[in-house]
Amino acid sequence: MKDLLKHVFHIDHVIVAGLTIIIIELMVAITLNLEFLSPVVRALKSFSMTDIYHKIQNSGDPTEVCNTITLVDITELTHRKDIAHIIREINEMKPSILGIDIIFEGEKSDSVGDELLAEACLNGNLSRTVFAYKLLDYDESRHSYQRSLHSYFCMEHDIKEGFVNLVDNPEKSIRKYANILPSQDTQAYSFPFQISQLATPKTIGDEMMHTINYKPIVFPVIKYNELGNYKEYITGHIVLLGTTQEERDKFYTPIGQKSGMEILAYTILSMTEGSPVKHAGPWIIILWALFAGYLTNLIDFFLTKRVKKRQSTMMVFVTQSELYDKVISFIVMVLITWISFELYVKYGYFVDTVLPLATIVLIEEGRLLYVGLLSVLKKKKHNNFVKKSIYANEIE
Repeated sequence: MKDLLKHVFHIDHVIVAGLTIIIIELMVAITLNLEFLSPVVRALKSFSMTDIYHKIQNSGDPTEVCNTITLVDITELTHRKDIAHIIREINEMKPSILGIDIIFEGEKSDSVGDELLAEACLNGNLSRTVFAYKLLDYDESRHSYQRSLHSYFCMEHDIKEGFVNLVDNPEKSIRKYANILPSQDTQAYSFPFQISQLATPKTIGDEMMHTINYKPIVFPVIKYNELGNYKEYITGHIVLLGTTQEERDKFYTPIGQKSGMEILAYTILSMTEGSPVKHAGPWIIILWALFAGYLTNLIDFFLTKRVKKRQSTMMVFVTQSELYDKVISFIVMVLITWISFELYVKYGYFVDTVLPLATIVLIEEGRLLYVGLLSVLKKKKHNNFVKKSIYANEIE
C-alpha cells in the first residue's frame, strides 16, 4: 500500500506535466512570431470551448419560454407614422422597460411622420425607455470613439441611451457584449447594460466586456400587427422593439445565426439574472493543465509499468500500441471537458481548456524530455535524484 501511494503521489508526474506545458508554451511563442502561421493564430483566437458548451446545451429544441423579455418585430414597417403607432400601442400595455433597438437617422421629407414618431417616443415613459445609438470613428491613438450616431430627436432631450456596437469581429462568433466603451474622453454604456440597470439596479463594475450566456430558451417574438393578441407578453415585460428578419442584421453566434435583437435579448437576460460568467485566471488554467497532465501520466504509468510485470503477451502488445495512448488521452480529455462543462453550466465559471487538453495530447513529449534530462543528470553523477525517479529503469 505504501509503495502504491508513493507511485501515485510521485513528483515525477508533476514534473512531466510541467515540462509538457513548457513545450506547449514554446510552440505557442514560435507560432505567434512566425508570419506564415498567422492564419493558424487567427483560427485559434476565433475558437472557444464555450461554443461547444452552448452547442451541447442547445442540442435539442429549447422548450423554456422566457417570461421576462419579449421581442416585437417591425421588419416590414418603413413609414415612421406606422412605427409611432406601434410604440404608442406598446406603451399603452405598460411594459416594465421598453428598449427601442432602432436608430432613426435624421428627419425625412415626411414631416408629419417625423413629428408623430418623436411625439410617440418622447411622450412615453421616458424613465423606463432606452434608445439605441451607435459609436463611430474609433481613434487608436486616443483609444476612444470620436463620434456617435443618434436618432434625430434624441440629442435635444434628456433621455437614456445605450450604444449597440458589436465590438467582436462580425466574421466570428459573438460571445461577448461590451458593457462600457470609451467615447470622447468619457465612458459610454451599452444598450443591454442600460436596460439591465433599470431592471436590476446594481453597482457598476469595471468589467468592460460581458460574456453572453446563450442558455437554451425561446424569446417570444410578436409581429407588429399582432400585439393585441399577446398583451400578456407585453405588460410587465422588458420589450425590445426592432427587426429580426433583416439579413444585414444577422450575426454568427455559438448557437447559430441570430439577429442583433436576439443577441441583445440573450445579453440582457444573462445580465439581469445576476449570474455573470466568471473567467478563470491564468494560474488556475495552468493548475488545471498540471492536473490533466498529472492524471494522464499517472494512468499511463500504472497501466504500462504494472501490466508488463504480468508478462501477458496480449497486455504487453496493447500497452505498447499507439491506440492505447490515444484511448487514455481520450478518456482523460472527456473527464476534463465534462468537469469544465459542469463548472460553466451550473456555476457560470469558465476555465479555458485549450491548455489542459493540449497537455493531455502532448504528455508523451514531456515524458520523453524528462527521461532525457534524467540521462543527463546520471552522466553528471546526480545519482541520488535519478534513483528516486519512477523512470530510473528507462535510463541508459
